[in-house]
Amino acid sequence: MSTSPFPASAMPGHGNAPGSAGPGPTGAAGVDVGGTFTDVVVLDGSRPRAVKVPTTPEDQSEGVARGLEASTARHVGTMAHGTTTATNAVLERAVARTVLVTTAGFADVLAIGRQERPALYDLSIIKPQHLAAAVVTVRERVAADGTVLLALDDAEVARVVDAVAAAQPQAIAVSLLCSYAAEDHERRLCAALEARMAVPVTRSSALLPQFREYERASTCVLNAAVAPVMGRYLSRLETRLPDTRVSVMTSGGGTASIAEVAAAPVHTLLSGPAAGVVAAGAIARSAGFRAAVALDMGGTSTDVCLVRDGRPELSDRATIGGLPFATPAVAVHTVGAGGGSIAEIDAGGALAVGPRSAGARPGPACYGFGGTEPTVTDAHCALGHLAADRALGSGGEVRLDVDAARRALSRLPGGGAAGVLTVVQATMVRALRRVTTERGVDPADLALVAYGGAGPLHATALAEALGCAAVVIPPAPGVLSALGLLLAPPRHEASRTVLGHAAPDHDLEAVWEALAAEAALRVPGPVTATRWADCRYAGQSHELRVPAASRAEAAAAFARAHREAYGYDQPGEQVEVVALRAVAEGRPVLSAPPVAWDQGVAAAPRRRRASVPLFRGSKAGSKAGTGSEGRWREVDLDVVDRAGLSPGDILEGPALVEQHDATTLLSYGDRATVDDAGNLVVRRSAT
Repeated sequence: MSTSPFPASAMPGHGNAPGSAGPGPTGAAGVDVGGTFTDVVVLDGSRPRAVKVPTTPEDQSEGVARGLEASTARHVGTMAHGTTTATNAVLERAVARTVLVTTAGFADVLAIGRQERPALYDLSIIKPQHLAAAVVTVRERVAADGTVLLALDDAEVARVVDAVAAAQPQAIAVSLLCSYAAEDHERRLCAALEARMAVPVTRSSALLPQFREYERASTCVLNAAVAPVMGRYLSRLETRLPDTRVSVMTSGGGTASIAEVAAAPVHTLLSGPAAGVVAAGAIARSAGFRAAVALDMGGTSTDVCLVRDGRPELSDRATIGGLPFATPAVAVHTVGAGGGSIAEIDAGGALAVGPRSAGARPGPACYGFGGTEPTVTDAHCALGHLAADRALGSGGEVRLDVDAARRALSRLPGGGAAGVLTVVQATMVRALRRVTTERGVDPADLALVAYGGAGPLHATALAEALGCAAVVIPPAPGVLSALGLLLAPPRHEASRTVLGHAAPDHDLEAVWEALAAEAALRVPGPVTATRWADCRYAGQSHELRVPAASRAEAAAAFARAHREAYGYDQPGEQVEVVALRAVAEGRPVLSAPPVAWDQGVAAAPRRRRASVPLFRGSKAGSKAGTGSEGRWREVDLDVVDRAGLSPGDILEGPALVEQHDATTLLSYGDRATVDDAGNLVVRRSAT
């Protein structure tokens, strides 16, 4: 593998570069692999079609191929793919044996880290183990300004190569001190290592040319450790889909070619959540909301993210399995609360739900795949929120077994199904507060965009607890992440550490221009480029990322961002420019969410369902679902097929709105209106 994370074969016009011929409006698909279902949205006619098939954890590409086959599309020429292959490999520690090569004196860089403690006074905490199986040090040294303090000679290169070979690596990460400022030593080492061993080699100065040696080394090792796993998966995917041009969702909210992702799979660690948040921003905008909080509740977890002006917030520092990586990623907060989350009594005798999940196999007990432990989906099934006669999955692969759900729940004492929902909703409320009120954001100004297979079942209770302005349920909430793959543009970000407040403006301009040119080369077709700067006040340890086209713009934008983040700024203080970035974006397959969908079947008539337990808060804004206010009671409610709804239609709760990919639960006082974009917009009535 090339030492550069973006080899020539990844350039537009080569192989699987996304949209190298310009993706058309039809013959395209978005495929998102979740913990329980693989979701497919196909554009092969005037209206998109949605398909759900069970995920195949042993080989995700098999489920992808089945989903495309089930869509009955005549031909899928382009496919955007959201995958959890790299994510699962890290979480399960099913990674390649990786050797880290670093500067002498820094062998413990990954073990020492930042000496941060998740809980300051908990003496029993065990820090997550880093992924480097062995570390080889190099006698060389470069200063922060690029000055070579100790040159790397040929004898040292040969010694290092021998030491690495003796460690029998399956992947190699090369991350030398201050290589972002001078990369020659890393280049020479990588060339020698590649000449000796046929294993992937990741060079940190190509992957992440930025300061902070710990984060750069961790990112480099993560990339190397998952490269063989991702390479094998992408190879299988290409074999199954030989006539389809495939792109892959990256953590930063854009897509990249297979060649780019194979070389730099660290960019896909948050691939799945990113697609849904991109679509949630577009849905919020279509419903008339500039700010929203995205809630994606799938089978294994719930992801939440703040969205402003239709775009998700991005972060340059994220973690997975306790390990940091510093590539651009949507600022998602994840909790182990999904439809497949298992309910059990913990060591203290309390009811706990998640993070352990039944996954796709055996899945919830009501799915009939052999599961016996109670899950959130079983609770909804037992309470009557999910119809006993409904078939899930596009081919009816899953038929709900209410008796099995009740048997599983009978293992729990006390509250049973109602208790399970109370606990899981409390977990999600805490997650939502983490990205809103704990950051000084008033939920009253936000819409809650709920999606995922389970999100709409909980949305109105969560919005009431949080105090959100409204709930927005997209036309196809269960496959919104798959739709987001078609709304996400091809995207590449180039960055470089500059660490200077005194550098001339023309020097910054030259760096920006070089970064913009580099980023544009990675994106096919017409490109829109934006400039960004990471800034801080002199003496601060961390910086804020702001849009800017000059030093003056960066300083002004930083003052605004500092006030928003911390409540104040410091006029007159020197603003230090730490890093420059350029982001290039191409054209997505879809420019806006579709309004009308191919439903495949006629709408079922409205009907009534008797004696369905619902939670009723004592007032709007009460902590619905947390058990602190309100109570559960049985009611008769309307069951409405969403396929029969049209713009302007109004529904009053309590009611259930069913569609093939999700169910929306409307509680007391909920008033839902179908807007012109096909969204179900739910607000609390004044009474």
